[in-house]
Order: sequence, then structure tokens, then C-alpha cells
Amino acid sequence: MTIFHLNDTVIYGSNGACRIDAIEQRKDDDYYILVPVHKDRTKLLVPMNNEALVSRMRALPDQEQATAYIREAAGREAPWISDSTARKEHAKQVLHGGTEVELLLLVKAFAAHKQDLLDIGNKVSSSDNGILRSAQDRVRDEFSLIFDIPPENVDERIASLQ
Repeated sequence: MTIFHLNDTVIYGSNGACRIDAIEQRKDDDYYILVPVHKDRTKLLVPMNNEALVSRMRALPDQEQATAYIREAAGREAPWISDSTARKEHAKQVLHGGTEVELLLLVKAFAAHKQDLLDIGNKVSSSDNGILRSAQDRVRDEFSLIFDIPPENVDERIASLQ
């Protein structure tokens, strides 16, 4: 099991990038106290002896790895899943524990679908729009930390690296 330290930045499931704000003992167990980097009003307690929960924590990739992920996603097709139930389940899995490449492909697929609908004068469903926003927020959250830029500049940085 990976050991993390105070002030490490990690990716934690659907919460995205979090800082380890403290390591505390509570009720006979040690806990990582995580604070989402861009939502600092939330605190998450992760029991250090719970392998299933700790395994959801992973180190933030460095700039070189992130650039490789961006280029890999740019070179792959992001197929649209027509069945809405399967699409929502796939998105949920990616948002809760997918890799950066899977997250980028999720954004790519949903953004392309949204643009296709807009091009023919249709609207995207609120569910699909919500998934797109959640995925974009996660990408902007993580990659802003990796590249040390404001979240609003992430889309431009990703476009420049493809």
C-alpha cells in the first residue's frame, strides 16, 4: 500500500485533486484528512488502514506524464455511447476512478456530442451536460495543479500540447 505524507497532493476518486491537510488519530485509527484543492470547505477522512479507500488515492502526475496523457488522448477516438444508461455508468466509473487519459476521452466524447447537437440546432440533455461539466471541472482542477496555471487556462494549455 502506498504511503502518503502531510501536504502531498493526491487524486482521490471523484473529489479530484486533494491536499493531505493532516494525519490524525481518531477512534483507534489513523486518518488522512484530505481537502479538495479548489473546494477547501470540504474535508474528507480516509482511514489509513482501509486499503480499498487508500487505493483510491493516487499521486498527481508530473508535467511530462500529463503531457503524454494529453497526447495519447488526442490521438485516440472517443466514441459516443448511445445507450444513456451505459453512458452514465461509464461516465460514473471514469469520474470516480478513471485515469487521466480516460477522463480526457470522456470530455472529448461529451464535448463532441454537444457540438454535434448544437450544429443541428438541438440541445444536449441536462444529464449529459452535467457529466461534461463534472469531467471538465476535474480536468481543469488536476491539470491546473500539474502545470501550475489557473484552472481557466487549462483548456488552452491542453489544446497547445495536442
